Amino acid sequence: SFPTRRSSDLSSAFAAGVGYVNFDALVQAHKDFPKVSAQMQSAIKDANDKFSKQAPKLKTDQERQNLGRELAQNLSKLENKLIVPIEKDVVSKVVQVRKDKGLDCIVVQGAIISGTENATDETEAVKALLK
Repeated sequence: SFPTRRSSDLSSAFAAGVGYVNFDALVQAHKDFPKVSAQMQSAIKDANDKFSKQAPKLKTDQERQNLGRELAQNLSKLENKLIVPIEKDVVSKVVQVRKDKGLDCIVVQGAIISGTENATDETEAVKALLK
C-alpha cells in the first residue's frame, strides 16, 4: 500500500513559492534609467519648443492638433525605444532571481489577490543584480 499524505504535505512538496516585485521601482533602479530619463526630458523640452515655434505659424486648430499629435507620437516612439531594453533587462534579472531561489513564479506587486502572506518580496534581490 502507498503511504497516505495530507493534501497540505503534497502542496508544500510541489509549491516552491511565489515571489513578487515592484516592477516600476526596478525600472527606476536600473543603471541606465537616469540617462534615459534625461534623454526623455530633453526630448520633451525640444518637442515643446518646436510646438511653440511652429504652432503660431499654422492657420487652423486642426493643423496645430496634427502637429501636437505628431510630436506626441514621436515622443512615445522614443520612450519605447529607450525603455524597452531596460524593461527586458529587468525581466531577465527577475527570471534569474526566480531560478536562483527556486520559486514557481514571480509576479508584479499587486497582482496577488489572495495568498500574499505566502509570497516573498524579491524586489531588493533583483535590484542588487541591476547595479
